[in-house]
Amino acid sequence: MAEWIAAEKRGRNVRMWAMPEGAPVEDAMGTVVMVGGDGAPRRAVPCKAIPEGLVPGAGGGFLFPALEWEGQPSDGAEARIAGFAARDDRWDGVLCIVGESTVWAHISAGEVISFQRFLTARLAAAIDVSEMWDDIKLREAMADAMARPERLAAYVARAGDAGTLWGALLGAELAAAKPYWLGQQVVVIGEGRAAEALASGLAGQGVPVMRADDTDMVLEGMKAAVAAHGGVA
Repeated sequence: MAEWIAAEKRGRNVRMWAMPEGAPVEDAMGTVVMVGGDGAPRRAVPCKAIPEGLVPGAGGGFLFPALEWEGQPSDGAEARIAGFAARDDRWDGVLCIVGESTVWAHISAGEVISFQRFLTARLAAAIDVSEMWDDIKLREAMADAMARPERLAAYVARAGDAGTLWGALLGAELAAAKPYWLGQQVVVIGEGRAAEALASGLAGQGVPVMRADDTDMVLEGMKAAVAAHGGVA
């Protein structure tokens, strides 16, 4: 039996791992610690990236407390932020966490200073855009949208291919997130082509960019939160 189970809820899907080994499992045979539950968020930002305690779940187990700032939920990014801080609590820069939404978070000395959330991937899903795009068209559209983000709706209206659509959406996001990445070190956390495209777009602007594995950061963050809680067994 696992010492405890790390779980992440995204929409209707739940992923689980036996901890502390981190092996994927399908059945919860132990105390569950969940990211993406319905517990009360931490609204006092700036705050420590690693929460000082977990929230008891209504049906048992524990919830990893989310973050909320200026009405924005952190949407699972809280565990990834904690995971990165657990690896380097002296780092100062920006994390770009790419998933169903994108969270840009300013991190300094193990604290979350601020964050901004974007629904770029959800917009792409709403207009049914494939991730099978042409890289050249994506880069061209991204550059156009970064230069004139106010014309995003027009770019989308005339786009006839996935590369142009994704490029317009991601370029507009990069333009809006410029206060976060300009003059900063950025770590992109996430899987899939959207994460790759954002990392490439940032590098094209001369931003120092690193990548971190999404699952590794989730599990590192959950282990750090359980340790700060004093364990759950």
